[in-house]
Amino acid sequence: MTSPDSIVRTAALVVAAITLVYTGPLVAIGLLFARRADGSLRGQLRLRNGPPIALPAGWSVFVLVPCLNEERVIANTVRCLLDLQPGVRVIVIDDGSDDATADVARAAGAGQVTVVHRALPDARRGKGAALNAGLRSVRRHVEDEGLDPGRVLVCVLDADGRMTPGAVARVTELFSVPEVGGAQLAVRIRGRGHVALRFQDLEFWGLSAISQFGRTATGSVSMGGNGQFTRLSALDEVGELPWSDSLTEDLELGLSLAVHGWTVTSTTGAYVSQQGLTDPRRLLRQRTRWYQGHMSAIRRLPELWTGSGIGFGARVELTAYLLIPYLITLPWSVVQQYLLLRIAQGQGSGLFSLTGGPLWMRGLSGPGWYALSFGGFLVWGLVYWRRTDDLPVWKAVVYSHAQLLWIYVGFIACWRAVWRILTLRTGWFKTERAAEAPLVPPGTAATRSFTTGTE
Repeated sequence: MTSPDSIVRTAALVVAAITLVYTGPLVAIGLLFARRADGSLRGQLRLRNGPPIALPAGWSVFVLVPCLNEERVIANTVRCLLDLQPGVRVIVIDDGSDDATADVARAAGAGQVTVVHRALPDARRGKGAALNAGLRSVRRHVEDEGLDPGRVLVCVLDADGRMTPGAVARVTELFSVPEVGGAQLAVRIRGRGHVALRFQDLEFWGLSAISQFGRTATGSVSMGGNGQFTRLSALDEVGELPWSDSLTEDLELGLSLAVHGWTVTSTTGAYVSQQGLTDPRRLLRQRTRWYQGHMSAIRRLPELWTGSGIGFGARVELTAYLLIPYLITLPWSVVQQYLLLRIAQGQGSGLFSLTGGPLWMRGLSGPGWYALSFGGFLVWGLVYWRRTDDLPVWKAVVYSHAQLLWIYVGFIACWRAVWRILTLRTGWFKTERAAEAPLVPPGTAATRSFTTGTE
């Protein structure tokens, strides 16, 4: 075996080991968490047909919906909130839209929606700035009404987001534990008949959701931009402007909560659905932004290890999470190309023959390397199959192996993010939504077909 082959083989084993050590326990704990809560991994799907549930007494929930040119989807979102989440107060932040977003939101809300207008040059400065503007409105309401910030929740919902009926009431129960400062819902992708959307749902509803459930053990669940809940008193402790101007303001908020000693958790009692992306350029642009924000957040490591309120388990888990692009995505993107090149040249036998290596490695013959290369994907696919009810097992196995191609989206996005970081580029492009048919005509009462609109 040549020296490069030996180096790459060792690198492959190291990356595989890091991946297994980090994701293995999270997946195991997450599976146990889901089964204990619902009796089966598929039980969470029953929530889409559940009834609306009133908020528990003494709690107030404000839902912030940041919008920039969202007239295509905002009506459905507003109607779902008002009809399926009784008691919530909806605040739509119009971040300098050129279209009729504000008018459509008002019409859909029928006088029950507050619209916060932001005009240029203050508008369009990122999602974090829009959310901070919405939060100012929340704080005014809380002060005027004399509400207890510890019993006020702020939910962030994307303009295309739809939570399962009664989701807000169920999430509120999580905050009966005083140290819980935030909660994040699992995410489902709609329109899964499209291959690209199926892959995205496999990511969100499969490994990501289960891993998030696993992270409840350390109280370090990652905050997302859709279906995010935070206690107002926790936001106040983070600061006047708790959402940063980062490209991933949601991740940054979760880190800030951890630094201040708050626990962030999740639940199988609710979830949120959203649109996915089918256009390759928009998808790559979105993933590049996510990677750039994730990789830039590594600057927060000193805070994680010097903050006095954060537990040791949360420190370790969040540190590992922040290092994923550096320790797994980037190195594996290089390793995989080398392995495929050597196999294409007909010179891959040395990579798969380990008879001369240490005793523990000698069992990794062809089948062993197959397990090493595809075993994780296969587990991922089968877990997803057990989590959904619209995909036969054979297709789940096919999608598992096709992940070898899908991960190139992540590889390319990660390297693009590196380039943007090195060239100090921080500009962003908003993800454009696809037009959706109205769930119910304006002014019509919700029906059973409306309540199942989350899918």
